[in-house]
Amino acid sequence: MKRTLSLALMALAALLALAPVARAGAAKAQPAGVGKAASALATVTGARVPEFGVYTSTVTSREKSSAVADGIKDRAKNFRLVRRSTLVVARLGTGIGFKYVLKGSPEGAAVNIEMAVRHPAIVNPETREPMTISRATFERVIGQGAHAVWSFDTPEGLVPGEYVIEISFEGKVLAHKAFRVTIGK
Repeated sequence: MKRTLSLALMALAALLALAPVARAGAAKAQPAGVGKAASALATVTGARVPEFGVYTSTVTSREKSSAVADGIKDRAKNFRLVRRSTLVVARLGTGIGFKYVLKGSPEGAAVNIEMAVRHPAIVNPETREPMTISRATFERVIGQGAHAVWSFDTPEGLVPGEYVIEISFEGKVLAHKAFRVTIGK
């Protein structure tokens, strides 16, 4: 029994010693299994939202997704706030959302954050079913800035109405913002 407890404590100490690797933002360079173990120890207590509104960004990858109303899950970078507002005139390529910083510990730990967008009915091109909520999960780092942005990528996805974007961790909503969208010409 003592030997098992001692081995468990040694393993925990080894994981904690590796935590600075995660703080440096090198989650992909960690040995296999370390990121998952560090995530299991992470606690997210909330999120700070320093900005919101209309964004531009550079799409780095695009994949089909039946969990997203327009059928597209983007990964993007180089987000730039164009206008701070919750009243939006959308056109193809318009992005709406917010920047956030996760609060919790240990700082630098990678965690999975779910982004959900409640929106007017949009027919998913793959399933042919109308959807009013879209979901995607992204790996984020406690203490580092990230963005939750919905982009209008297809003509069929340009639907006016209320869009509510929220982020959550383990079922707890950390931040949300509502936008009133009209469609531009």
